[in-house]
Amino acid sequence: VVGSSDTRRSSNVEPFAPGPRSAKPAMPEGQKVQTDTEQGSEMLRDAFAQSSVAMGKHEDEKDISKHIKVFFDGKFGPNWHVIVGKGYATYATHEAKTHMFFCLPPLNFLIYKMG
Repeated sequence: VVGSSDTRRSSNVEPFAPGPRSAKPAMPEGQKVQTDTEQGSEMLRDAFAQSSVAMGKHEDEKDISKHIKVFFDGKFGPNWHVIVGKGYATYATHEAKTHMFFCLPPLNFLIYKMG
């Protein structure tokens, strides 16, 4: 809405090409990260760490996304959305400072809050 103080944003995200699997919990070196959070923020560090942990515990993308969502809902409040996969496109509205998109090969992760 033009002229309102609405904190939601829309984003159109293209998928990354998959690569070899890595369980590195730190920020991906040399990887493209799209986010409107502060670089190095606790939220972004938690996203990388929990994504890595989930990939180590689960094989199924649905279980990986559920693991991350449960963590984020518990730590940062409800209404987090987590999309995990090798190839997808999305157009979503999200709250400001909550959008994170990155790749931990072979999977891409989109995490945002809305609601």
